Amino acid sequence: MGKLRFLISIIIGKLVCAIGKPFGKSTNLPGIIMLKICPDALSRFKMPPKTVCVTGTNGKTGTSNLLTHIIRSSGKTVINNSKGSNMATGLVSALVTDSTVSGKIKSDVAVLEVDERSSQFIYTRFTPDIILCTNLFRDSIMRNGHSEFIFDKINDYLSDKTTLVLNGNDGISGLLGENVCKRVFFSVDRTERSTENCNDTVCDLIACPKCHKILSFEYYHYNHIGKPVCKECGFSLPESSFTATDVDFENGKFRVTGINGENMTLPFPRGNFFNVFNITGAVAVCRLLDIDEKVIEESTQDLSSKTGRFDDSDFGGIEIVSMLSKNQNPISCSQSLKFLNSDSEEKDVVLLITDSNDSVHGHEDISWLYDTDFSPLKDDSVKTVYIGGTRCFDTAACLEIKGIDPSKLKLFTDYSELADELVKNSCDGRKAVIYFELYATRVVKMIKEKMSARGGK
Repeated sequence: MGKLRFLISIIIGKLVCAIGKPFGKSTNLPGIIMLKICPDALSRFKMPPKTVCVTGTNGKTGTSNLLTHIIRSSGKTVINNSKGSNMATGLVSALVTDSTVSGKIKSDVAVLEVDERSSQFIYTRFTPDIILCTNLFRDSIMRNGHSEFIFDKINDYLSDKTTLVLNGNDGISGLLGENVCKRVFFSVDRTERSTENCNDTVCDLIACPKCHKILSFEYYHYNHIGKPVCKECGFSLPESSFTATDVDFENGKFRVTGINGENMTLPFPRGNFFNVFNITGAVAVCRLLDIDEKVIEESTQDLSSKTGRFDDSDFGGIEIVSMLSKNQNPISCSQSLKFLNSDSEEKDVVLLITDSNDSVHGHEDISWLYDTDFSPLKDDSVKTVYIGGTRCFDTAACLEIKGIDPSKLKLFTDYSELADELVKNSCDGRKAVIYFELYATRVVKMIKEKMSARGGK
């Protein structure tokens, strides 16, 4: 009966994918229906020779999309849930598009983004060959509680048949899989912007995870990401197999070295330090998959369309930079805002960072705004800050408390009115930087379309 249910679910799932794709309903809906018909569908797929899962608080989608691009460049076929539907329903929806009617995945490799809180529903259904964990931070407090809670959610469902690829600068996620899995670490060495103290509002790792005394750091990159060392018990993370060095912020490039003699010079979007970690982690996975260094170097030369969360384009003569900034996530938002410090050019900033579907979800929590470092908005190069959404007044109040000049702020509950005002006041030589949460991609698209139409006139 189970096999018959699975067969029926695949046939219906493929039909729903075909019908729903033109309407944008193919990333989650097929999986929802399939799991109603066959609750254990995820465990019944015959997975490809290599399965890689990417999890963590920040960087999952960008890293999994980059991995997919590099692996495809090596000549292998890849199935990937590239749109970020990363729970069981999203994974089933992605897999059914690449499976035979019997459930055999046709691609050589599966690269699957996995929601960190969904580990028990994913890793108990199949065993990944590799799990890359980008980092663990405080995130969506109403859903995730705190980073230690999420740590346990992942750690409790790991298999000894899986190789973990872990962030050697993160004293939280870097403890995953101790005495359980083979573990490979990647890290970023001290940079010119590393600090002796944590200069960010939030630091999620203050006590030593072993002896619980105050933890020291040789240096910080940002928040609790750096090189933790305990002077009391000697705790430190294992030596990294892949290390990013010589980070050149001005020119957007860095070097990755590995224990097997790897030595690659790679680019990263200027001002987006997150991507140095994401790229280095992706390199570690690719080398474990025996992908040639030359392929990695060549396929990372243009990352703008590969990570899916950063774009820098010209619209109607105005440069528009759009960058995902996860709402409910102060670390992601803070690091994204630091992009504003990468140059002194005049710019307008658009904040679409509160939940644009708040009227539907009805659970928006704004406490995370007060953990976010908005200080880059104080810079003289930032001329106007456009704030959109029903929570624009909450955001504006937070910015004023944090010392942002209120005369810079323009508030819009209507996204269309925000777009019209931005287009009307845009001028040559001043770019627009848009920070958007996941559900606000439609708003970004509307702004770009209106800006293009302005140029046509």
